[in-house]
Amino acid sequence: MKNGSKIAIVALLAMAVAATFALRGGKRAEYVAAPEQPAATAPAAQGVATRATAPEAPGVATQTPALEPVPVAVATKEPAMPAAVPATRAVAAAAKPRLLELGSMRCQACLEMAKVLDALRASQGEKLQVDFIDVFEQPEAADRHKISLIPTQILFDSSGKEIFRHTGYFSHDDILVKFGELGVKL
Repeated sequence: MKNGSKIAIVALLAMAVAATFALRGGKRAEYVAAPEQPAATAPAAQGVATRATAPEAPGVATQTPALEPVPVAVATKEPAMPAAVPATRAVAAAAKPRLLELGSMRCQACLEMAKVLDALRASQGEKLQVDFIDVFEQPEAADRHKISLIPTQILFDSSGKEIFRHTGYFSHDDILVKFGELGVKL
């Protein structure tokens, strides 16, 4: 393994540790809004990607990180902060098929999925309920749905029964195809 690769791995591991401490109430990273700071001023709320790349080493080509699922550490003793998005409706009350995404506005793949969710709401809003839960704002939801990686999409039929799960980036067209394969007409 080349030194540049080792440096990149160490840098990414250090950032993961720092983010874990920040999210568990330890020293806060720059992208986490302090309780007295409005969320709109945090870089993540302004659409800034929070997944960092390794520092460039001379003579080493860098690559843009792939949109990979991010591990979720949801065990917390702290009270949950108010949700950035409205609490989702009960699955049992759904009268139409539902797509539930559990993710965060602090992960790059989740930010990309936000665009897909918006497109689904625009194209299928009458036929499909599309919901999002930020697992760092509502860690109990991650526990309830047994989420260990984000983004995770859960597909439900019209009766509220879970019919499929997917982890990672899931394109607009692939979601529609999957609903069709599962016998859910949209």
